Amino acid sequence: MTPAETQLYLPLLIMVAAIALMGRRMMRPRRFRLAFVWIGPVLALAGAGAFFAIHPAPTPIHAAALAVITVLGAAFGWARARLIKVAYDPETNNMTRSGTPYGILLLVALILMRSGLRIVALQHPELGIDLTHAPDILLFFGVGIVSGYAVELHRAVGRVRRATL
Repeated sequence: MTPAETQLYLPLLIMVAAIALMGRRMMRPRRFRLAFVWIGPVLALAGAGAFFAIHPAPTPIHAAALAVITVLGAAFGWARARLIKVAYDPETNNMTRSGTPYGILLLVALILMRSGLRIVALQHPELGIDLTHAPDILLFFGVGIVSGYAVELHRAVGRVRRATL
């Protein structure tokens, strides 16, 4: 394997290995507070605002594309939250959540898609895939993921609480 190929494939292998090693911990029930779920979307939106503060205003087509990417990210976040098991103990008023194997597979699939697109773009420049806007696309995709995740997890907590009453 050449150094250039190593530079392409090593981050992918490290990320998949890290998720595989953390998989057991991700599937254990963990206590969580619902208010903390909203920290991610607030930070992501602050990052998006800071991004636009230092970059020129996007063209209408670029803004529409970012909106579509955000909605697509929200769909992935929603799907990820649907793969989380939420439990509520009314006696102690504690909420717990635990991942599922399908949730971990979704994370691995997202990493593989991102890395695969990057590898294809770098190895086949004739396809014309432009990675100059990759940071803002990934930023808004991330905003969508954490927002969709938070909204669906908030709804799941409401469903679980109503079911235990």
